[in-house]
Amino acid sequence: MTEYVGIDGCHDGWIAVFTDEYDVISIKVKEKLTGFDFNRSNPNSIILIDMPIGLKNRPDAKLRKIMHGNKNSVFSFPKNLPDTEKEYRENKDSITISAQANAIMHKIYEVKEFVAGKDVLQFWESHPEFCFELLKNREGLFPKKTGAGQAERLLILKEYLGFAGIEQLLREARKRGEDAFNFDDLLDAACLAVMAKMIGTKENLGKIKKSDDDCPFIAYAKNLM
Repeated sequence: MTEYVGIDGCHDGWIAVFTDEYDVISIKVKEKLTGFDFNRSNPNSIILIDMPIGLKNRPDAKLRKIMHGNKNSVFSFPKNLPDTEKEYRENKDSITISAQANAIMHKIYEVKEFVAGKDVLQFWESHPEFCFELLKNREGLFPKKTGAGQAERLLILKEYLGFAGIEQLLREARKRGEDAFNFDDLLDAACLAVMAKMIGTKENLGKIKKSDDDCPFIAYAKNLM
């Protein structure tokens, strides 16, 4: 079975939405990335995560340039962060970084450690706000924390997940409340799962692997532009 996964950070650690070629959906929340049981038996499985993973060519400026909506959702990171979180904490006063980035630095280093020297399938950085724009034909969106923004994103996802998929998302949100994650965290993870599946088609993946772009979700967008 080919597995497509979208992951976002949340209160309890990480929230992941899993889909496959049959549109089966499951939603899992784990404190650590190592807690997820990813399907490593299929090399075509794709995981997209909304977190920097140490790309050599950061896509931040490129994303801000081509996004139509909330460009402030993309914030930049230094190219050469220290290798460990301990080193970062010891030297952070000399590192220019935004408050937003500093707040999630522990997660950035968790991802860095997770992918280092391990077979983690096709595990790629992504950006749900931009991916939602792609799914909406490259149009801007209402702010994701608002009722209008969340309703808009549900309608976008319904086209790809169907009524059953949306009901699964809503059921999970009702079951867990906001103690484990915010509703927009769930929507972002679902969006990345949908994008992972779209990237994973033979045609798209072939084009992306031939691209010199470090970010498959941007390379995918170029196929549409």
